[in-house]
Amino acid sequence: MPLRTHYLSPAAQARHVLDLTARAWRIPPSSARALARRAPHGHVPLRAMRRLHAAAVLALLPHSW
Repeated sequence: MPLRTHYLSPAAQARHVLDLTARAWRIPPSSARALARRAPHGHVPLRAMRRLHAAAVLALLPHSW
């Protein structure tokens, strides 16, 4: 028996129905962002990745040289 999902809003339910329909009919997403929303782990914007990389590089640099 399938689980029923309770959506937070009618808009969220509509997006879910449209997503399932698009998958069933194999309609490509309208944008890269729409494709990322389908991804299992979500979308990480390029800016956020650059900030994370810059923070990691700064953390690895020696503070006294």
